[in-house]
This record gives sequence, C-alpha cells and structure tokens, in this order.
Amino acid sequence: MGTQVPKKHTDSCHAQGTPEWQAWDAERRAEAADDGFFLAASIGAEPSMYFPERDGKAVPEDGAWIIVVEEPFTELRSRFRVPPLSMWRARPHELNAEAIVSRGVKIHPKQAIIATPGGDLHLWPHEYVVVDRPMTLVSDPDAMLHALDRQPVLDKDALFYLMSRGIPRDEAVMLLFGTVTSLDFVYVTFPEWITDALAGAGQSLRRYMALNPRKPTP
Repeated sequence: MGTQVPKKHTDSCHAQGTPEWQAWDAERRAEAADDGFFLAASIGAEPSMYFPERDGKAVPEDGAWIIVVEEPFTELRSRFRVPPLSMWRARPHELNAEAIVSRGVKIHPKQAIIATPGGDLHLWPHEYVVVDRPMTLVSDPDAMLHALDRQPVLDKDALFYLMSRGIPRDEAVMLLFGTVTSLDFVYVTFPEWITDALAGAGQSLRRYMALNPRKPTP
C-alpha cells in the first residue's frame, strides 16, 4: 500500500468521496496507524497519546463519561481541584502540534476535555478511564451529583416523591438524571472510603508507584 492513489484508480478515485477512494484511504490510514503506534514508542512518546482507542480510551464526537484517575498539574489547580476518581462528561480534542507522520499520514495527539468550575481541563489518556456503565455509578446511593453553577442537579422533592411511590432510589435517580438538560455541566463524586479503596484504579502499576513511592519503614 503506497501513499499515492493507485494508478488503476486514478480516473475513478481522484475525487474524495468515491467508494473506491474511501476504501483505499481507510486501508492506508489503518496501515499508517499500525506503523505509527511503534513509531511513537520509538521516539519516546506515549503511544496512547496518539492512539487512545488501543487502550479503550477514545472519546467519541458526542462525548463520553470518564473518571479522572490522575489530576494533571495545570494552572487550573489554583482555581479548582478535581476530586479523586470523580466522573465527568468529556468531549474529544485533537492537537495540531506534535504530530507524527506515518506512511504520509499525519497523526495528531488526542485528549479529552472536561468542563470544571475552574475552566476547561485537558486530559491525556493516561489521566482518565472511559466509563462503560455511567448510569450505574450515578445511581449509587453514595454518589453525589454536582452542577458547575452550584445549582442542585436533582430536585430533592421529586426524588422523595418517586421514592414514596415505591420506586427504588437508584431507579428514581436515573429517571431524574434523564431530565438534566446539559450533561456537560454535571459531575459525580464519591465518598472518601470508596476513593481510598479504589486508589490506583485505572493506572498502570508502574505509574501508580511512581506517583506514590513507598515510604521507608521506620
């Protein structure tokens, strides 16, 4: 597979959008991704920065729920500290800088962005995990929902009413959560006993040990 459109397709594939051109381009990009993964590692870059999908950390265009497993050191920390293992609605972001070129294809680093009370926070793939079943966590009795504007996320009276009608709390929370108009401005936190028990979740052992070195025995 070359970086130029094959000669046999020159007449039928010169315009983007034809089925033949799209098939060739998809194959070209797939091969570029395979080579690019090893190219990123060879230059000392973290491959997941360019290929988060390989680790199940790709954020689709319509967004995804993520749990922040490592708070990055940015200026935002002076305005807002991301709670340990809190869950946020993220949107994807692709950086124009620091691209690698593989088989003639430019591959850019990818991040997830969350809206916090202190401003937008950009996260690298090693700093978050994508949540498969976010509503299960949202409906947990120990979960706390927060809005960026400090307004209540759920109507407590409505929650009480649903529960008084025999609807279990987790189901009532899920029903009311569906009425939130913008999930981008809601985040979920968990009590300390849960975050302590899950310390290191979503991080490689090497990364966790680097951030939390063992203390010498007295």
